[in-house]
Amino acid sequence: MGWMLGSLACFTGMALLVMHLGKTRAVSPWWALLFRAWVGLAVVAVLYGPRGQVSFRRAATRRMLVSRGVLGAFGTAAYYLTLPVLGAGKATLIGNTWTIWAALLAVPVLGEKLTPRKLIGMMLAIAGIALITELEPGAAGQLGLHEGIAIGGAFIAACVVVVIRQLTKTETSGTIFASQCIYCTVLALPFCASLPLPAGPDLALLSVAAMLAAGGQLGLTEGFRFLPVSIGGAFQMLLPLLITAGGCLLFGETFTHTQALGAVLILAGCHGVVSQPKIALPEEG
Repeated sequence: MGWMLGSLACFTGMALLVMHLGKTRAVSPWWALLFRAWVGLAVVAVLYGPRGQVSFRRAATRRMLVSRGVLGAFGTAAYYLTLPVLGAGKATLIGNTWTIWAALLAVPVLGEKLTPRKLIGMMLAIAGIALITELEPGAAGQLGLHEGIAIGGAFIAACVVVVIRQLTKTETSGTIFASQCIYCTVLALPFCASLPLPAGPDLALLSVAAMLAAGGQLGLTEGFRFLPVSIGGAFQMLLPLLITAGGCLLFGETFTHTQALGAVLILAGCHGVVSQPKIALPEEG
């Protein structure tokens, strides 16, 4: 339980710090993504390298690992890019719907059953997305670019879950994680090359955000060694609540009554899906 609580604290701090860097200090999210990738590679090298549990060559070249890395890079980039624009709460709530897309993809790809509980959870979460993006009847066209990116990022994250579940049969956690870090670097580096280098204080904050992301991932991975997926999934449902509360307190984020109802439906729907023991949470965020 302590690992999970630590993971929640780290991921919450990371999201709010990336939000602060992008919204208050005008630091491009691409820098945050690049630092996350570099720190992740360092963590993998230190923790898994001495035990021979990571192969950077395989992570960069094996077809399935490349798929995991590319998908993970785009999914993480979608979340980082939408944080400063949509707000920490809204971006995280939409991004958290990866659980319903993962459950849906697991039916044809992994042969899992779509139980009535999962189906109800999916419908609730989809209704919540419509409400939180304010797509009520008569309000067509309000789905903006960044809302679309957030939803697309959630679907990509679901694809990552399916790929990871197949890779765990043949690859180590260190190699799987390294694939994401490598391709996050490949994706972010061209954008960062055309951006001004952040100032000294911003570089320090970027490093802290990256370390928090690594700490959150380690806590998540270790937590699932000791807790059933159903209990661990319930812990992860607290993450959007904590980040939303932090966004409201620190950045003055607000929700309309309709959006608040949508947030409740998303949380209820996602919990209904992840509480099933057959749905695994992603190895990497």
